[in-house]
Amino acid sequence: MYGKNRATLHRQAFAGRSLPLHARARRRGGSRDHRIYINRISTRDVMTPDWIRRRGLPVLLAVCILALCMGQAGARGPTISDIQPYDTIFVYEEGLDLSQLRNATTDNPVATLRKYQDDNPDQGVTKSIPVTDDTSFDVQDFLVSGEYGTYYAFNPEDGNTAQVMIREPEIFLDVVLANPYHNEPLSGLTVSPNTRIAFRVVAPDVGAFYQADGVYPATIDLVLTTPGGAETTAIGGLNFAGLNVSSTRFYTDDTGRPGALPLSGLGEPGTYSVRAAWRTPAAFDAYAPDSEPVTFTVANRVGVDTTATPTPTATATVTPTATPTPTTPPTTAPTATETATPVPTATTEPATPTPTAASLPVALTVAAAGFALTLAGRRR
Repeated sequence: MYGKNRATLHRQAFAGRSLPLHARARRRGGSRDHRIYINRISTRDVMTPDWIRRRGLPVLLAVCILALCMGQAGARGPTISDIQPYDTIFVYEEGLDLSQLRNATTDNPVATLRKYQDDNPDQGVTKSIPVTDDTSFDVQDFLVSGEYGTYYAFNPEDGNTAQVMIREPEIFLDVVLANPYHNEPLSGLTVSPNTRIAFRVVAPDVGAFYQADGVYPATIDLVLTTPGGAETTAIGGLNFAGLNVSSTRFYTDDTGRPGALPLSGLGEPGTYSVRAAWRTPAAFDAYAPDSEPVTFTVANRVGVDTTATPTPTATATVTPTATPTPTTPPTTAPTATETATPVPTATTEPATPTPTAASLPVALTVAAAGFALTLAGRRR
C-alpha cells in the first residue's frame, strides 16, 4: 500500500522478506493475502556506518593538521649549508653539513647516501655515494651520475637514519610580451622596435627548495648577445644582473624586478639572443649549465606590400588628314596628340555574409531535457 510509512517498509524489506515488485504478508489466523507495494527503499543508514558520521569531521581535521606538519619538514637552517631530514640538495653544492641526518641517539656519522630501487629501502641498492665527512659534504656530479631522487643517509651500525632529495639546478628562459600579455611568447619571431617585452624565468627546484629561513640566496644573470656578437647584462637601460631566484617562476617586469623592456632601446635592428646564467652560489656559476638561449629579431614588420603598381596610361595618337590647296604648296599639318582620360577602376564591395540562424545552445537543450526527465520521474 502506498500509504504505508517508508520506515516501516524499510524494516519489512530487510527483515528476511523477498524484494519483488510486491511482497506478501499473511495475517495471523487469516487466509487473506495483502499485497505491499514498495515505492522506495532508503539505504542511507545501512551504507554509512555510524562511527564515520560521528567522527568524520575530527578525522578530516587530523589529516589536514598532519599534512601541514609534514609540509614544514625539509627546511634548511639556520644557514643554507645546514641540511635537515627531507631537504632537497643539489649537485655541485659544496660544504654541506649532513650531521642532522644522523641517528639522534647514537650520533654516529653518516657513512653513505643510498638510493634504493623504487625508493623502497626493503629493495636493492641502486646507488651508493660515499660521505667522507658528513660536516662538509660536496655533492659531486660524477658521483650522482644523473641518478636523481630520494637518498637515505646510512650508517653500518644504525642503518638508514634519514632521507634527502638530490636534484639538478635547472633553469629555463622564455621571452614574452610585457604584462598583461605574458601568455604571448616571442621566441623565434620578428617584432617591431616599439614592442615592450619581458623575460620569463622558471627554476622549478631551486626556486622552491634552495632557501633557509625564507632567504633565497641563488641569483642569475640574463645575458644578451647583440647582432654584432657583443654580450651584456645592461639591456635597454635596465640591469638584468643578479636577479634573485625566490620562486619557481617569475617575470622580469614583476614588482621589484627590472621592468618591461622597450625594444626601441636596443639601438639597432637584427637578431638578438638571451640566456640565463647562474651567478650565485659560486658552484652553480662554475658548473651548473645555463638555460637554453631564446632568440628574437627586431625589425619593422610589414604585413602587406602597400606599394601600388602603376597602371600604364594608353595614349591615342590621331593621324591627321592633310587638306590640299591648289595654288599653295601642300603644308603638313601638325600631329595632334590626344591623351585618353583614365577610366576609374570600379571597386567591388565585399559581399555581406547572410546571417545564419543560431541554433539553440547545447547547454540549454541539455538542461531542458534534464528538467523534463525530472518532472517525468516525479510523476511516477
